Amino acid sequence: MNLKQKIKSILIDSIEEIKKENYFDDNFETKDLNFLLSEPNIPENKNENAINFDFSSNIAFILKKYKKSSPIDIANKIKEKLEKNDAFKFISVSAPGFLNFVINNNLFSNVLKQIITEGNEYGSNFVETKKINVEFVSANPTGFLHVGHVRGAVFGDSLIRILRHAGYNVEAEYYVNDAGNQINILADSIIIRYKELFGINEEMPEDSYKGTDIIWAANKIKEKFGDYFLTNFNEKKEELKTVATEILLNKIKDDLGKINVSFDTFSSEKKLTENNLIEPVLEKLKKHTFTKDGALFLNTTKFGDDKDRVLVKSDGAYTYLTPDIAYHETKLQKCDALINIWGADHSGYIDRMRIAIESLGYDSKNLQFLVIQLVRLIKNGEEFKMSKRAGTSVTLADLLDNTSSDAIRFMMLTREINTKYDFNIDDANSKDASNPVFNVQYSHARTVSLLKNLKPYKLLENFEITNKAKKVILSLDEFPNLLESIVTTSKVNLLSQYLLNLSNLFNSFYAETKLKDHEYEEYYSAMVLAVQTIFKIGLNLIGVSAPEVM
Repeated sequence: MNLKQKIKSILIDSIEEIKKENYFDDNFETKDLNFLLSEPNIPENKNENAINFDFSSNIAFILKKYKKSSPIDIANKIKEKLEKNDAFKFISVSAPGFLNFVINNNLFSNVLKQIITEGNEYGSNFVETKKINVEFVSANPTGFLHVGHVRGAVFGDSLIRILRHAGYNVEAEYYVNDAGNQINILADSIIIRYKELFGINEEMPEDSYKGTDIIWAANKIKEKFGDYFLTNFNEKKEELKTVATEILLNKIKDDLGKINVSFDTFSSEKKLTENNLIEPVLEKLKKHTFTKDGALFLNTTKFGDDKDRVLVKSDGAYTYLTPDIAYHETKLQKCDALINIWGADHSGYIDRMRIAIESLGYDSKNLQFLVIQLVRLIKNGEEFKMSKRAGTSVTLADLLDNTSSDAIRFMMLTREINTKYDFNIDDANSKDASNPVFNVQYSHARTVSLLKNLKPYKLLENFEITNKAKKVILSLDEFPNLLESIVTTSKVNLLSQYLLNLSNLFNSFYAETKLKDHEYEEYYSAMVLAVQTIFKIGLNLIGVSAPEVM
């Protein structure tokens, strides 16, 4: 329970006491109360230290409908009860009925003490343990990762870090689409580029991958296999498909590692067929399927879908949906809940997958879909286009040539994933406070420098702290609640925004407070250490480094 929640709880307890005195109408219940507890909103031209309260509440206005008295009279009645509580240093009532509180400084000290004591475990292990499978990225191994994949990668990895910090057992999984027509196209594209390396020029098929990543893969194959694939291609095509997907998947793994993204499991679509995992699923779905024109359909319209979905085509081939259903069952058999992080181009598959999971007898509430919207890359005010097949794709490697992993991760996590995002390289590389990752990392480095020069921390018995210091501590106190909110909503962007706000609050405090030789230097050392701890935890949770010097 953070400070704000404690104050609210004390307020409700005091109102319960007043209720026992038959002060309110008979129909009044404290559980129905919905009131505000606000920090002062200080205009820029107002001196912060002229504000004489930490929180203000409108509760008297809410209670007016249960008592025929003015809000100011109700507020004074509550004030009488609250003055007995040592949580408050001072309580006042202001017209037309606001209750204003100054919190006992020891409560601020308790926040710092908890953070320093718990260290990197602060705000952790607040959920009941269960196993969650998070599948993300899962880009086809037909080329390099592009900027659009990167957003899903950093979001998924950060969400997993937060879920683990919360106490969940999380499996990070990548689904490798190494079967299907796209792998045939990959082999047909690579063989043309491979032959070119031996002076044999043939026209690229119309439906082919034309990017430089295909040329790169062809060179890798030549390095390892020489001219082996020049002859009997039809007989060796399956082998080439395996070799090509392995080479490109390893490249994907290497590139993801450069932005601190890793996986526990790589699951193969091809293995679903080899291990006979698809036919048993079709059998389980039997009562929800029907045959029409030689094809097998899943009856999804009865669950609200706009049309029934083909599982097996008339030629006996599976549709894209069928192995995907089998894949989801393999995950559900080993985990309590699934989170799928998909690109916007897959959003149309969500409802039919939910229906399929329910048709298999699973509760679709244990299946969550998070959709990543598109990214545009901006440099010098112009957009780079992304088109893998046209050969103009902007890859993750290209992006890393232009900016850092830290900038990529932090900035891509500053917006909600359900909105399109413009990643501006010029902003990412700026070395001033306008760059959010630079701002936060610089603030962390500042805490390191300060702690080297200040006295060792000590939580004093008698001390005074400024309003700006209180704002910093109240922000630190919100951190566990923030993580709980992210676990509930999957809004990882809230953490980046929080860190930036904490950085701004800390820098504002630092700008007006000379800490060295301050009367309460030891206390402020404790606050700086607590700020540093939260920066370290927060930056680690979004996969960004916390440099000690900048």
